[in-house]
Amino acid sequence: MKAIFPASIDGDLLKLVHLSNGFKMCPGATPLKAGDVCTSTARVISVVNSDSGKTVKVLGHVLRDGEPVIEVVSAFLYRGRFTDYENTFESVTDQEFAVPLLTETDIGVLMSKDWFQWDNEATPLAAGTTLVFKTQSELQYKSKTAFSSVVVKGAAFVKNQIKDLIKVATVDCSVADAQGNPVVEFLKRRGSPQGLAVPLDSAYSLVTAGSPITLTTPATNEPYSKISGDFNPIHINPYFADFALLPGTITHGLWSSAATRNHVETVVADNHPERVVA
Repeated sequence: MKAIFPASIDGDLLKLVHLSNGFKMCPGATPLKAGDVCTSTARVISVVNSDSGKTVKVLGHVLRDGEPVIEVVSAFLYRGRFTDYENTFESVTDQEFAVPLLTETDIGVLMSKDWFQWDNEATPLAAGTTLVFKTQSELQYKSKTAFSSVVVKGAAFVKNQIKDLIKVATVDCSVADAQGNPVVEFLKRRGSPQGLAVPLDSAYSLVTAGSPITLTTPATNEPYSKISGDFNPIHINPYFADFALLPGTITHGLWSSAATRNHVETVVADNHPERVVA
């Protein structure tokens, strides 16, 4: 077994459990097909201490001809209590916000922010404009609730007549010893989040004929280990699972993910798996 995490992530592999797995198709990418030659990349995007332990999140991409096709995000938990906040950080793609500037006062408040730079001095920002903010934050923790540094970079856009986004401003913020993210907190107060998940239309259902959803895990995880190549002993060896202070062998998280996706493709997508893209 080889750890893929940097040495700065101080955790006992015996106390490591898989929290979640998620993936989505990259914008504009077509699904993989037989014969494609793929490569992959991955990087740790956050290490955060919580009451449950140390959570590590990894962002990966499946590439075809050097272009990203699938984005994968996996989260892991080192059980225990940790206080090494100097080793904790987050790299976050922030929620997109739309901020309406209804009055000259709204414009004055925004222009007073040292992290906001209007790009076109020849065309001043006018009242009645709505700006769409897209930002990314790099956060270094100082304690459970405070940051030793916050770096936010991004841009603000306006929509033209055909709803294309046109960049009109730059966001660039760097502060030390902060109690929060000043850019994101401002956008939360002044704007509305965009691109939130939309509930399924009532025409869709996760159940068939009102029957409850029941997924039964396999009696043994060995067949899935052989198929997946994941022979981590916490899944197949009860003695090792006991040594790792687990109540018993635990079913692979990816088995649960695959079983859930199969249900969504079969019931919600009506046996059309191509309709499920994430």
